[in-house]
Amino acid sequence: MANPFRVFKKDLGYFLKNRMLIITFLGVSIVPMLYGGFLIKGNWDPYGKLQNLPVAVVNLDKGAEYQGKAMNVGEDFVKELKENETFDWRFVSEQAAREGMVSNRYYATITIPDNFSEHASSLTSNTPQKADIIFESNSFYNFISGQISENATKELRNRLSQNLTEAYSRSMLSQFSELSSGLSRLAAGAFDLRDGAVQLKGGAGTLSSKLQELSGGAAKLHASVGQLESGASELNTGLSKLSSSAGTLSSGASQLGAASTQLKQGADKLADGSGQLKDGIQSAKSGADDLYAGLQQSAAGSKQLETGLTASAAASDTLADGSAQLAAGLKQLAGSNADLAADPAMQKLLAASQAVAGGAKELSKGQQQLLAGSRTLNAGQQKLLAGSKQLSAGQSKLLQSASQLATAQDQLRDGLSQMAAQFPAFVSGSKQLGQGAAQLAQGSEKLKSGISQFEAGGASLASGASQLASGAGELTTGADKLATGSQQLADNLGSAAEQTASLKADEKTIQMIAEPVTIVANDDRKVRLYANGIAPYFLSMALFAGSLVFTTMFSARRSADEEADGFPLFLSKLLTFGVMSLAQSLILSTVILYVLGLKVQSVPLFYLYTVLTGFTFMFVVQTFVTWLDNPGRFIVLLLMIFQLVSSAGTFPYELLPGWAQAMNPWLPMTYSIRGYRDVISSGDFAHMWAQAGRLAFYVVIFVLLTSLYFALTKKQRDEQQMPVKI
Repeated sequence: MANPFRVFKKDLGYFLKNRMLIITFLGVSIVPMLYGGFLIKGNWDPYGKLQNLPVAVVNLDKGAEYQGKAMNVGEDFVKELKENETFDWRFVSEQAAREGMVSNRYYATITIPDNFSEHASSLTSNTPQKADIIFESNSFYNFISGQISENATKELRNRLSQNLTEAYSRSMLSQFSELSSGLSRLAAGAFDLRDGAVQLKGGAGTLSSKLQELSGGAAKLHASVGQLESGASELNTGLSKLSSSAGTLSSGASQLGAASTQLKQGADKLADGSGQLKDGIQSAKSGADDLYAGLQQSAAGSKQLETGLTASAAASDTLADGSAQLAAGLKQLAGSNADLAADPAMQKLLAASQAVAGGAKELSKGQQQLLAGSRTLNAGQQKLLAGSKQLSAGQSKLLQSASQLATAQDQLRDGLSQMAAQFPAFVSGSKQLGQGAAQLAQGSEKLKSGISQFEAGGASLASGASQLASGAGELTTGADKLATGSQQLADNLGSAAEQTASLKADEKTIQMIAEPVTIVANDDRKVRLYANGIAPYFLSMALFAGSLVFTTMFSARRSADEEADGFPLFLSKLLTFGVMSLAQSLILSTVILYVLGLKVQSVPLFYLYTVLTGFTFMFVVQTFVTWLDNPGRFIVLLLMIFQLVSSAGTFPYELLPGWAQAMNPWLPMTYSIRGYRDVISSGDFAHMWAQAGRLAFYVVIFVLLTSLYFALTKKQRDEQQMPVKI
């Protein structure tokens, strides 16, 4: 079997004899070191030099007054910045800051507005407003510096907010003693409220009982109103009849007045006859005197007339009978004595007695009419009736003594005159009685309507009283709950007063309120230098770039032995590419560790992992260039670009685009970066070995693919050299 290393030995001898190749080899071997070293050194600790970044500060704050004291938060903030070395603070005017941003002299500008203190002191006002600090980053000048300055400014803003919160807390805590006193007073008031609620409960119970009684009384009232309405209807009917009767009374009174005139005329005639009879009949005169005395009583007025009319009617009947008897007696007397009958005086007396009998008869008729009207008159008519009885008695005496007839007739005439004088008033009164009865009937109608409304109101009163009684019961329940709740309120307020009284306004408490939550950093997994965080990404880029550059200097297919092919040629190229990768990895690791001073978790594992990563990238690049030559280099360049985006070397995997996340598991740089993070920062060597296994898988696959190319090219050459069969 031929020596498989013969081609490699020949290539190595050719290489050692060619000084230019040696120089080229050495130059290519330091490409990853130059690439990775400068990138890592350039980004070694950029955040440690922020004090070199010029940032403009513009203070326009005019200050304000807070709780009677001058307050200028902008000035205090500037003083704090002057003691802060985060950036190169430049305290300039607004115009200078604007010109500096335009001319790119400042990476950012912080502006404190003129109303900053005014807004900062408005927390306890009715319209609190936020105090704004205007931050403007000059990202056009440098995007990263803008982001860095913005984050640092946020930290300063938080510190300023904490200082303001401390001031507010100090002010508020000083008022907690007053609050505690107020809560104590509120607790005392709550106890008073409880006592009042207990009293309210008792009063509500009494009210409920009384309202129950009111509800029962209202129901009885509603039932009684029905009877009242019925009585009002009957009253209205009676008043209607009274009004009608008053009209009849008025008509009768008018007729009675006319009859009284006739009676007066008859009385006049009777008086004339009685004057003539006076001398002859003494007994008639005595009766006339008695009649005059009785009629004198009836002359007292219309009030006695009403009473005397009844008696007068009876007396009038007696008078008529007596007069008739007198006339008959005189006639008999005249008939019994012819001389007496022929006596002119007797004839006159007889005529007068007959006239008196006729007048008495007419008087009896008038008295009957008066009697019909007197039945509707008032109690005064009773007195007239009594007078009529006295007149009847007087007429009886007249029977005993005719001599009194004249006097009685004079009294009758005078009484009738007075009665006639009173009749207009009587007629007018009867008319007024009719009108009053009509008005009273109308009023009774309204009374009936009002009683109907009163009945409806009584029903509503009964219903409302029942609802009030029910509500009073609920009020009792509510008062009970109020008493219980006020007791709890008093207890809670007392407890709150004790707690607020126990709150002390010391500096420790104020700082706790201003910053209730602090973040305690656990630095176990913290990368302290930016170089440690970015080194895995730059180291992978450097090794991949060195592999690509090597293929541009040394052929991936040809050898110094022009006859070389097959496995010896593959082995020579594999060893050549492997030696170059090993040299690049060792040089890069040594410079990073001992020249730049990068701290790692394990130096031997760092060397080992760098060598494995270098082999992976070198053999991947060798495969593409071996198969495709220059197009293969273009594909390798595209592969490098895809790996830079998809390997999550700078931004987290979750922030990558969807297509980049899909490519991430398939690219070798993903696993080289993960393993470097373990060996440089975390020390998770188990995870590192897992990534090393994945890289070794890539090495095996791509070495086999390269060997396949040389196997196929040897077979093709052998077939070309075989003799043609005939």
